[in-house]
Amino acid sequence: MAAIAIPVRSQGRFGVSLPLLLGLLVYGQILNYPAEVLGDADTYWHIATGRWILAHRAVPHHDVFSFSMPGAPWTSPEWLAEIVIAWLYDHFGWTALVVVAALCEASALALLLRVLLRFLAPIHALIATVLAWALSMTHVLARPHIFTLPILVLWVAALVIARSRERAPSPWLALLITLWANLHSSYMLGLVLAGLLAGEAVLLAPDWGARLRAARGWAVFGALSLTAALITPFGIQGLVQPFELSQMSYSSGVLVEWMSPNFQRYQPLEVWLMVLLFGGLSLGWRLPPTRVLIVLLLLHTALRHGRHAEPLGFVAPLLLAPALGRQLAERLARRPVLLLDRGMAELAKPANVRGIAIAAAGLLALTATMVHGGVDRKNDKLTPTAALAALRSHQFTGPVFNDYGFGGYLIFAGIKPFIDGRYFYGDAFIQRYVEATAVFSNQLPVLLDEYGITWTLLHPKTPAVVLLDHLSGWRRLYADDIAVVHVREDQMGRNAQLGRDH
Repeated sequence: MAAIAIPVRSQGRFGVSLPLLLGLLVYGQILNYPAEVLGDADTYWHIATGRWILAHRAVPHHDVFSFSMPGAPWTSPEWLAEIVIAWLYDHFGWTALVVVAALCEASALALLLRVLLRFLAPIHALIATVLAWALSMTHVLARPHIFTLPILVLWVAALVIARSRERAPSPWLALLITLWANLHSSYMLGLVLAGLLAGEAVLLAPDWGARLRAARGWAVFGALSLTAALITPFGIQGLVQPFELSQMSYSSGVLVEWMSPNFQRYQPLEVWLMVLLFGGLSLGWRLPPTRVLIVLLLLHTALRHGRHAEPLGFVAPLLLAPALGRQLAERLARRPVLLLDRGMAELAKPANVRGIAIAAAGLLALTATMVHGGVDRKNDKLTPTAALAALRSHQFTGPVFNDYGFGGYLIFAGIKPFIDGRYFYGDAFIQRYVEATAVFSNQLPVLLDEYGITWTLLHPKTPAVVLLDHLSGWRRLYADDIAVVHVREDQMGRNAQLGRDH
């Protein structure tokens, strides 16, 4: 274990610990920006899905929400997380979702720092954790993946520690995959990492006997993990679905969360890369080729899809810490011990009872402040409340052609959308929709007629809004800075006649 060579005690005299302090800082920072945590339309349909599961006591295997593809095959691998999200919202409102998301993120980072302190000096462990925080900051959302971040850290840490001890992970660890697989499909990353580290164990074993023992131990663990991943309502389909999503090449190029990061704007990934390059080129870090290849694979996925920067931030330091710890400790040993080193070393020790009580009090105080202020979503950019109220005041009904970002709210409001954030629509459907709304093709009038659309709900800056303003048979009913509603004129006339008849 890498450490600064100064006398240590089992617990720090400060009472609190560095991981607890960082966790509280992260928790408070996230609570200060609730709009960002709720800034994803998918939260709405996750709540609706959780409600449906609770009401029907079953997990859907086909679409139950859209009108454009009713009955199409659809499974929700996040079903367990959706139950939790729906229950939290229905009992405690939006505030609870923000609090739980903040708690999951803070817990994951605190766990990461605690594990890194096994291998790295406190200052280096803290830098690595802060970089992970930066990479994950834009993805702290009230969505199912947030529940899996502490699981990701625990899983990878257990794999890395097992490798550092030249043994296979405990078979009991495989049970963690069952929970993970029912919360979010990112459990596939856990299985892939286990497979890669198993290959490393076999490849780097000193002789054939050691290779056979490593292969046998990791094979048993891998088989148990794969079996554990099948304990879901979907069985083998749960394993297949992530690969099916990876084939949606068009969608990954137009849906924001699947797009590559835009380096024309500030990206935390750029800072992360600079730190890594500085360490490798200037400080002469020497890393095992197998770990470098795994990190490069994670970096590749992060450069292809911006959302994958988060697992890079959490996983890479755990993979590299065992090798880096010894090298960085040697550099620290060549300089005098500073007062800062002593203070950081004290904070790196586990908290005592008093420190845990202080941290718990701080957590409760931050939570109470958040609960007292509350969270209101009536006027955010994903919640076209006023537009729907205007539509309902005219007693307007029928199929809607909606903005992609409004699909989740429509499901939440009990209205079947044309499209929403679920990927079962497929590449061809999404491409046709995108080209129609962007007016890259002549498909908008075709889609409106083909699906019998009677009203549209689009963002004001969508090019299709301008086309609808000039499209024969359509008129603008309502507009604000969140949404614009157009209706068919003949349907408007029928509604007006029905109103006079009543």
